Amino acid sequence: MAHLLDYVRWRGDLAFDIEPFNSLDAALFAALSYLPFDKSVTGHTLGEASERLYYKRIKPYKLGPAENLELQLMPISARYKNIEFVDWSKKIQKRPAIQFTAATFRIAPKKILVSFRGTDGSMIGITEDVYMSYQPEITGQTVAANYLQEIANRFPNSEIITVGHSKGGNFATYAVASLPPQDQDRVIKAYSFDGPGFMKETYDTPNFQSAISKMITYVPEGSIFGMMLDHPERTLVVKSDVNMMKQHDPRRWNVARDGFVLAPGLTNTSRIIRNSFISWNTEIPRQQRQAFWLALFSAIENQNITEFSQLKANKLRAAIQFSYTYLNLPPDIRLIANQIISDIAATARTHVNIPLINKADTLKPLGNDSSKGPIVLDSYNGA
Repeated sequence: MAHLLDYVRWRGDLAFDIEPFNSLDAALFAALSYLPFDKSVTGHTLGEASERLYYKRIKPYKLGPAENLELQLMPISARYKNIEFVDWSKKIQKRPAIQFTAATFRIAPKKILVSFRGTDGSMIGITEDVYMSYQPEITGQTVAANYLQEIANRFPNSEIITVGHSKGGNFATYAVASLPPQDQDRVIKAYSFDGPGFMKETYDTPNFQSAISKMITYVPEGSIFGMMLDHPERTLVVKSDVNMMKQHDPRRWNVARDGFVLAPGLTNTSRIIRNSFISWNTEIPRQQRQAFWLALFSAIENQNITEFSQLKANKLRAAIQFSYTYLNLPPDIRLIANQIISDIAATARTHVNIPLINKADTLKPLGNDSSKGPIVLDSYNGA
């Protein structure tokens, strides 16, 4: 089945005034925000910046095959090569944890696109993700909102599109909801790709509700991270033919001519995870979740772990480090940790028995008409 970069090859010769901007273009710009550009790209085209970065790809720019292919395709694509970078912004802060990067592109004379980067694999980024599980609002969201407001002020006569993947998708949505009415009116769409949702006390606000019709979220059928918290906005499920752990990357989702191929619904495993997250947030008091995560990440920091890749690279070493981390937790926090782990396991066992999706249906993708797509409907009920 075809994926996102195949679409770039198919449609890359057609400018936006010939083939209008769509969800696949939005996903591509969300992916581009992960590339290691810097402020020097401002005023340059995407084609120029990509070519320069491609031939500069030495340490610390260790890029994977998909990133290298993106850089190769941009300079030869009539659809993307002349799009101008009008801003590149980055902010890293340890306390409170902020891992923020955003890029702004001019995609038409009176239309700009703001792309928010998701988690970068650093422990600062992971810590910020965890904040979302027990805080209605995090500092990074405020940074994103301020950035979008600054861009809106700089370009008062332009329409706005926001995009983001993972945490970046949450930022893209939150930032639009934070705009004043006169600027919200200029927003065409806020796209989130497998981004976590929001707590009820956030999405029940008048500002959020006034912007909700402009928001859309896409999650893969095996979504994990995107199942965190509520999605009051339209949330569509996309077909993917890779294994569940790789489905977080929208470049691996199935695409048709000019849109994603929609799935009949979430897989059973994703639904179990979703229900486990709901139980986690409704049954474990917020104060206990906060105490556990703060203590855990403080202990990890004491082990000099700064990148998530350090935990993945050597599983035995990671297990030892987590053992030290666990033993270094205060006794009262260890009790909370034990309770949380037990509750998660019990929840997973309970939800193994949730109604199964008809397997015959999972073999029949729904095409790419988003008006007919399945929607994630269950809720955390305000917890």
